[in-house]
Amino acid sequence: MGEGFTVVLDGATSVAGDRSHDPGWFAGRLGEVLARALPGGPSIPDVVAAAIEEVRDVERLVPETSPTSTVAIARWSADIVETYVLCDSIVAVLHEDGSEMVHTDDDLGDVLGEKRLEYRSRLAAGHGYDEGHRALLIELQREQARLRNVPGGYYVAGTDPAAAYHGVQSTTDRTGVSGLLLATDGVDPARHPRARSWRDLYAEALEHGPDRVLRDLHVAEAADPDGRRWVRSKRHDDKTLVVVRLA
Repeated sequence: MGEGFTVVLDGATSVAGDRSHDPGWFAGRLGEVLARALPGGPSIPDVVAAAIEEVRDVERLVPETSPTSTVAIARWSADIVETYVLCDSIVAVLHEDGSEMVHTDDDLGDVLGEKRLEYRSRLAAGHGYDEGHRALLIELQREQARLRNVPGGYYVAGTDPAAAYHGVQSTTDRTGVSGLLLATDGVDPARHPRARSWRDLYAEALEHGPDRVLRDLHVAEAADPDGRRWVRSKRHDDKTLVVVRLA
């Protein structure tokens, strides 16, 4: 987070463990470059494209073994609030009138919906996170790799700068915007013991702090160890939550 902007990145985990670099490392490198360029910079897609290109070239990454990362950005001035999401993280814009606009990039879910249904059905039936579940996730990730950054597939930050131009963008008049939430896909208001919406999570985070919100979500997941109540790919996904108060 910097002056007038914040960024949330979520490196994609490989179940098979066959990546040459750690996804957290990749997200960190990408974040360093974005933080330099976002303040007062060009359009957000241009900034993201340049960051992908720089990290790729400096680190000599190749598509076959490079990690990938989702990107969620909010940038604001005295007049406007810009948001940008590439792949399945979330930016929620909260207004003083009680309304909220939640921005995410649903392409990954759209193209993998049928594959995801397989493991979700097994979890709902009570099979838990067994070897059968892991095998389905490995198969799912093979399909993800085939559909990554190609027409008809989905787009994510990796080695192709052109992917940046497939992100979901919005621009909102800052007047009336009370705050912003940026989160990775492991943050789900439905799993929180008190929150039912992003606005509720925002209120919880303002009162108790984002760390408390994430701990509450972790405890709720621990009470559902087999993923039957809240069907999800892992018992505990990585979770990041950033709260920006603008009012």
